[in-house]
Amino acid sequence: MTFSGYGLRWDEVKRDLDVSGKPYTFQITHPRGRMETWGDYRVVRLREFDDHVDIVIAQEKFSRVSASTP
Repeated sequence: MTFSGYGLRWDEVKRDLDVSGKPYTFQITHPRGRMETWGDYRVVRLREFDDHVDIVIAQEKFSRVSASTP
């Protein structure tokens, strides 16, 4: 079975993987620096092997955190 989940919401892709019964691992990635993230988790990388699926997810929105003033 081939999964095409790039850009899809993580909960949708997870539901499909659970139904298929194929084992999977996932990693959450974050932007570098002082960033605030929000929104849904989205699939940014998906690699399918014979025995499992590796997935990288990230939150869909982010913005730079402004420096606080004393």
